[in-house]
Amino acid sequence: MNVKKAFVAIPMSVALLVPSTAGIVSADDHMMKPKVDTPAVELRANLDQLFSEHVYLAMTAMRKGAAQEPDFNQAVVALKANTDDLTAAIESVYGEKAGDQFHKFWSDHIGYFVDYVNATAENDEEAKQEALDNLANYKEEFSSFLSEATNNQLKSDNLAKGLQMHINQLITGFDAFVNENYDKAYDAQSDAMEHMYNPSKGLSSAIVNQFPEKFDNTKAVTKAANLRSDLNFLFSEHFALAQQAMQNGIQGAPEFDASVAQLTENTEELSATIGSVYGDEAEKQFKELWSSHIGYFVDYVKATGNEDMEAKQEALDNLDQYREEFSKFMSNATEGKVPSSGLAKGLETHVGQLTGTFDEYVDGDYEQAWDIARSGYEHMFTPAKLFSGAITSQFPEKFSGEDRKEEDMFEDVPMDHWASEYIYGLADKGIVVGMPDNMYMPDESVTRGQFTALLVRALGLETDADLPFTDVSDTFAAEVAAAYDAGITEGMTETTFAPNETITREQMAAMLIRAYNATGGEHNDNVADMMYDDEDMISPQFDHYVNHAADLELMVGNDGGDFNPKADANRAQASKVIYLMWKLKQ
Repeated sequence: MNVKKAFVAIPMSVALLVPSTAGIVSADDHMMKPKVDTPAVELRANLDQLFSEHVYLAMTAMRKGAAQEPDFNQAVVALKANTDDLTAAIESVYGEKAGDQFHKFWSDHIGYFVDYVNATAENDEEAKQEALDNLANYKEEFSSFLSEATNNQLKSDNLAKGLQMHINQLITGFDAFVNENYDKAYDAQSDAMEHMYNPSKGLSSAIVNQFPEKFDNTKAVTKAANLRSDLNFLFSEHFALAQQAMQNGIQGAPEFDASVAQLTENTEELSATIGSVYGDEAEKQFKELWSSHIGYFVDYVKATGNEDMEAKQEALDNLDQYREEFSKFMSNATEGKVPSSGLAKGLETHVGQLTGTFDEYVDGDYEQAWDIARSGYEHMFTPAKLFSGAITSQFPEKFSGEDRKEEDMFEDVPMDHWASEYIYGLADKGIVVGMPDNMYMPDESVTRGQFTALLVRALGLETDADLPFTDVSDTFAAEVAAAYDAGITEGMTETTFAPNETITREQMAAMLIRAYNATGGEHNDNVADMMYDDEDMISPQFDHYVNHAADLELMVGNDGGDFNPKADANRAQASKVIYLMWKLKQ
């Protein structure tokens, strides 16, 4: 099961392809209009595309290498081309020397992933560990390089933690694929692609702060820019998953169902976004139309496999009809702010790129197939720009200003902190508050009482039951009572809870899974054993909880493959798992 973000609950006015800016409506000329096309936002969007494409291509290439698929080399060439494009972006800001350094670092880390793939194929555990060790060294060196390049705006420690998450996600996805856990493999891909929007956000912000004159003194992190970035993810993931599913379908690959399931989840998120603005009926209509066009692509794949030219043409005709119907639906929904004719034309490009890369793949022209795939992926960032522009023009009051004012931030949690997304996500919902002097103290140990309170607040649990513990103050009494009544936690004795004692990582895993089960989660007694390097340190009564938390991607091991079960959980770690649990329950 994938712990996904909540859908993009925004005033979204349209969700597909249009090839020109026609139809974007301006806000009242007398007010400051939010913009999604400033130089700073363009930089961020470019990095959105390149960083997320890196994951899409890297994870695809790793799977193809393991499965010895015929287009493995061409997928690697596409990945190298992505590296060249990223290098050019860095060089355009920091110069040729920095570009050369970036290229070496980035290419090396891709090579270490390839080493891991090769070692896996050869069942060489020593070589696998060597690859992981090399990735760990890369993480430290590359973090120092970027921190120095940005004049320490991006902290080396925070960068290293983010890079470790990137490494863990790619390795987790690949291992799951090799172990034939295809649902987990595609869940990991989705999470890894989404994660790359964090470095693009942080790096673009640092760059424009360093060189404000190069970007017309505009900002990369604004509410309007965040909207565009959110849509960048949803649209581009749609293309990536559709392309992968079509290849899997024609191959009869065992991961076909998993790739389709992830594509369906992407559809659910887009549909929920529409519903958050236009209501349940619009969400239903959108989902039916959007799902139908995916179905027609599946029909095209089946017809190709059956060499049925008539059925292929029928699928294309259905896609043409879909373009017209969907364009009219969205034009009506936006009151003509996006014209149906332009939308239909943009959809034609999208259809042509998906069928084009598929046809070339079937014909064995893998180089052309991957060239088209890259173009198709890049194309999806155009509608994100156009529609976010239309939306912010339609609802300017919702998207004016910077993302988060400095006075609203904790002094010890900058935006590039590895847990900033989780901490501020909970703070915005009133689930967490800071410490004195506007500090959050993310590295401070969290207590049993604090963690219980956070978990209960995030899940919205209440109870009228009496609290049996005599050592719980009014601060946490209601939350501890609710957790106890739901079977999420127990006392240290019949009358004591020990709210001020720290909570260990294995204890935190136990509370998370009990909370998951108590709030309608699917109980699973057959989760795979994660086999952490410090597995023997996990208490037997917590082993299942630790494995289940990993399976749900709520908690994973730390650097080097350890879980550190007896280590005290800190406030940043607690914020992350609570936030992920909250999203899982949405």
